[in-house]
Amino acid sequence: MYLQADEKAIKKELLDIIENSRRKVTPGELEKALSRKYSLEKKEIRSLIRGLVTENFLTYTNHYGRTFIEKSFNKPVRISKHVILKPPGFYYKPKADDVVIEIGQGVSFGNGQHPTTRLAIRGIEYALNKTNLLKAKDKTSVLDIGTGSGVLGITALMMGIKDAVGVDIDPCSIKEAKDNAKINKLEDKFVIKNMSLEDLNTKFTLITANLRYPTLMNIYQKVVEITEKKGAVILSGIKQDEVSALIDLYTGKYFECKWQKCEKDWAGLVFLKCQKTDLII
Repeated sequence: MYLQADEKAIKKELLDIIENSRRKVTPGELEKALSRKYSLEKKEIRSLIRGLVTENFLTYTNHYGRTFIEKSFNKPVRISKHVILKPPGFYYKPKADDVVIEIGQGVSFGNGQHPTTRLAIRGIEYALNKTNLLKAKDKTSVLDIGTGSGVLGITALMMGIKDAVGVDIDPCSIKEAKDNAKINKLEDKFVIKNMSLEDLNTKFTLITANLRYPTLMNIYQKVVEITEKKGAVILSGIKQDEVSALIDLYTGKYFECKWQKCEKDWAGLVFLKCQKTDLII
């Protein structure tokens, strides 16, 4: 039987295991890890887990018939230095420089639970706060390719971009992105379209794409065409062993990689269009 004084330390270790694991963790794996270190009985570990689920730190998920335990996003969660994601209806008292974004817990990708979403948000924060992207520009715009929940377009708008376009071909994602734009009172600034990237001819100050590696490679030329001079591109959805090839392609002629971060097996990148380059496309 663990002592009451040990409960806080055990819970912290349990949360650290979930946070730092490179893959989803099953209840059995948690029980095994903690019983080995603390000589706990299974019922004691299960009680601790249930407590963290009740307190909204953890949640049970089901994938292909298997049960896992993951960090809960059914509460306000800090994603980056400034950005807080929270479900509608939850109270959060923001700090002076916090950007609080409400995202409904729908079925579309992009509620902050996956590392690629968090990396993309941190990349947006870097591009808008640590570069000159917003300086000396009266009109700025963001394109979110494969917008999903719309969280990346909403983040860019709430951090200073003036107008946003999100494109997706999934009707469910389009509806949820529109709903999330409305929740954040951005429906007049965020246009969500069911259309192919190839049909776009407008240039954008900022482009975000949380997509898998083959797609990010395939859209490179189109991204070059529609990124404004001195504009930025945020890429996520990349495995760490795919980063080098992606950087080689994007920095070959038109972009400079300014930011690279990893979380678990995933990576996020920020590219700036080279100021010296005059494109004739």
